Amino acid sequence: MKNILYISPGDHLDYQDDCLFIGLREVLGESLVDLNKRFHSYVSYEREDAKKLYGKGMTVTRLLEDIPIDRSDTLKKIKSKFYDLIVYGSINRCHDYLHTAMQVYPKNRIVFVDGEDGQNYIKPYIYLGCPYFKRELATKRQGVFPISFAIPTMKFNPSFVKERDIAYCDPRDRRTYIYNDEDSYYFGYKQSSFAITTRKAGWDCLRHYEILANGALPLFLDIENCPESTMTTFNKDICKKILKDMNRETASTIYEKYAEAFIDYAKKNNTTLALGNTFLAQCRANL
Repeated sequence: MKNILYISPGDHLDYQDDCLFIGLREVLGESLVDLNKRFHSYVSYEREDAKKLYGKGMTVTRLLEDIPIDRSDTLKKIKSKFYDLIVYGSINRCHDYLHTAMQVYPKNRIVFVDGEDGQNYIKPYIYLGCPYFKRELATKRQGVFPISFAIPTMKFNPSFVKERDIAYCDPRDRRTYIYNDEDSYYFGYKQSSFAITTRKAGWDCLRHYEILANGALPLFLDIENCPESTMTTFNKDICKKILKDMNRETASTIYEKYAEAFIDYAKKNNTTLALGNTFLAQCRANL
């Protein structure tokens, strides 16, 4: 696939949308056209403006070089089938040109991505018959494929020198949300062997991957209840083993036992580059 049109709102953070776009740009370069332009993804975006975004703009903003991208004549190009694939990065938030695309393209060349938290409700777009990627997927369903968050590849920089057992930041206590910048937030994980994480609005959370990318291991407290079809690329098995061992071994022993394997797995499966390649492989299979 030489040319892919990536349609999304482009005006706010949406972690699934952001992670997938970053990964596809890593794989495809200028062959991926973002429309609308995702300004916050580019290094040209003002640093102070990024801090005003959701999550203080950490992890997924200001990462990509602002290379020349031809965003002109979109309607004309869709009608002439210029693009090999059209991806709706957040189908619930943006469906520009969908009516025209559905008239021109076969259904397997239009892809919907649903990164919303709700597990029990898939939007009616599923009935249009296009491949549908759902992040919080409770049960397997024909034509629906799992997708997950990822850590931007350039942010994967683990440290194995540890000063404390468990990171201070704890999602169960907002009083521990003390970090105002990415460096200090990441350092909290870099100096820690483990970090608490848990389900919030959805099972998948960027925090799981931020922990691993900085060399800590997630203490995923309720991982036993995570549906099989959700977070399919995340190593749930090691998470379960870590929790079990916490009742009978020291933190340093457990970290030494699992750190290398878990972090290596995350590097291979949970970066945006891995996400981009996996997504494209599934799209090709659908063709």
